Amino acid sequence: MQHAKITPITIHMDAGRNRMQKETEKITINLGVVELAQIDVLVEQGIYSNRTDLIRTAIRKQLETYEENIERVIAPIAGANRTASCIGILFLDKDSLQELFEDNGEKPFKINVVGMLKINNNVDVELFKKTVSRVNIRGKLSAPPEIKRLIEE
Repeated sequence: MQHAKITPITIHMDAGRNRMQKETEKITINLGVVELAQIDVLVEQGIYSNRTDLIRTAIRKQLETYEENIERVIAPIAGANRTASCIGILFLDKDSLQELFEDNGEKPFKINVVGMLKINNNVDVELFKKTVSRVNIRGKLSAPPEIKRLIEE
């Protein structure tokens, strides 16, 4: 009996639906030699531009198939008052935080993100403490170090 060789390949996945902002994370997956050869045939035929193109397309199709499951995770929290929720990339700067705070009756709000939360360097700790009561991130956080520490506490 012949054992299939497992070949690791690395791809970069988009971290969100916004294709204009190409935030990626690197992952490594192991594929059997047969699956990899089948992918190569599709690439050679011009159906996909490269291995990564096929794998990204397959993952996106699976995510679309299970989109309701993902949205159910965020829905109970998003339905609550004073919550900013996002599937994708949420960018927050000083002005957007202040606007969300004012829109919520000047009461702190929760942030729930499936994807990536990017907080601009112009957001200071005092503003963040005043406007945000809790942060829930399933994904990646990009923020000034002092705010990152505050969130991770």
